[in-house]
Amino acid sequence: MRRATVAVLAESNSRTIASVGSDSEGRFSLERLPAASYQLTASKRGFRTGFFDEHDEFSSAIVTGADQDTTHLVFRLTPNAVLRGVVSGDGGDPVDGARVLLFQRPQHHDPGERTTQVDATVTDDAGAYEFSNLAAGEYLLAVVAEPWYAQHGSENGPQATKANTELDVAYPVTYFDSTNDEAAAAPIVLTAGSRAEANVNLHAVPALHLSIATPRKQDGSIARAELQKTVFGTVVTAESAGFIDSMRTGKVEMNGIAPGRYQLVQGDPPRVVDLDLLASLQVDPNVGSPAAVVTGTLQLDSGLAAPDEVNLTFDRLDNVPGPGQLVAVAHKGRFKFDNVTPGSWTLWAVSGDKALSVVATTTGRAQRAGNIVTVRDQPLNLVVTVSQGATRVEGFATKAGKSVAGAMVVLLPKDTGAWQSLARRDQSNSDGSFALRDVAPGQYTLVAIQDGWSLDWWRPELMGRYLPGGTAVTVTGKSGSLMRLPATVAVQMR
Repeated sequence: MRRATVAVLAESNSRTIASVGSDSEGRFSLERLPAASYQLTASKRGFRTGFFDEHDEFSSAIVTGADQDTTHLVFRLTPNAVLRGVVSGDGGDPVDGARVLLFQRPQHHDPGERTTQVDATVTDDAGAYEFSNLAAGEYLLAVVAEPWYAQHGSENGPQATKANTELDVAYPVTYFDSTNDEAAAAPIVLTAGSRAEANVNLHAVPALHLSIATPRKQDGSIARAELQKTVFGTVVTAESAGFIDSMRTGKVEMNGIAPGRYQLVQGDPPRVVDLDLLASLQVDPNVGSPAAVVTGTLQLDSGLAAPDEVNLTFDRLDNVPGPGQLVAVAHKGRFKFDNVTPGSWTLWAVSGDKALSVVATTTGRAQRAGNIVTVRDQPLNLVVTVSQGATRVEGFATKAGKSVAGAMVVLLPKDTGAWQSLARRDQSNSDGSFALRDVAPGQYTLVAIQDGWSLDWWRPELMGRYLPGGTAVTVTGKSGSLMRLPATVAVQMR
């Protein structure tokens, strides 16, 4: 490939050391580099900028030196994909200012992975949108918009107005290929370099109105209601009840609502109602499932005081309606999640820009290794043990006495319940070296697998065949910031 730019980056801080363009035959040469380990990137217009031998977020660094062969590298670039289309309304008129949301389905089968929003844009005055520089994969598209001419009346409040039925309309959230049913959304499969078109037609329908009771809490405050619309587990709209109306009448009206599935949080104690709205209605304040409040304390496994602020995230594990993610902040070790629906969640912790490993959660006297939390329809108090473990485990992956580049290296805790939160992965470099960062204290098995990148490494029933050939590793609080393995790790074939 000619005229591609190949750059050498310092592995420690990704600073560009040198760069060069490829010739007419795609060949490149970067000379007189000091002996060291470097990241190698390549870029060209119309192609995705990539790292050498890239797999997910991992790649192989190039190690230079007198005894290293770096003269036969083959760097493969992938053409980027483009998705474009037009959003139109009734009569084929373009819809200006529509929000177009792009989601990607997970490429693997990791239970912790879910369909996630990867991009968003707004249509222009011709109703057109475009997403470029996309990776190959399976995507889903949703459009959120409001008819420009819509007018919604209100039956409550000091300025109650009669709605004009012809103008009291809304666009339901619409998925490609022009369906209002999330489950019927058509996947868009993009291959490397493909150019796809996904047009979406919106149809205005009569808007709905909800009347919701907003009782006072014991402290005198208003139990405000919130109506949420989620798309593939991501909240895309959220409307809170009017405060003035709540104070005056004890209820509120939400108007301009399109038919569809919603989640309503209402009442005191709060209840979560899954609504499939087909008509205007007055919501019964007693319906819905009790929403749990999850409170707790955060502690370090070292016994030291927890950081002043830690960002916590609950990710939904089971496939149920409603938000797939909740966030909270632990202030001086104390945290609270409101309105948590029953089910299984994974808990993640970040302090500043550093992820903290969730070692275990404790409820009452029952301790569970790892970061999976089961929430029921009652308050839950947790003690969450996290680790600031910063040990870097370094070693070499070899087969028959020779170094192996590009192997998947995974450090798995002895307790399978902690695999999601404590496992660490890397890819072996050109000299077979690897480094596993921020390892928490514990007992592990280290496994290196050639051509293992499509392997479901988080599944014990699949990894069982590789564990006997792995290397036992014990990390303690006294291991320090660097731990070099005394022997090489044998690379196994998938």
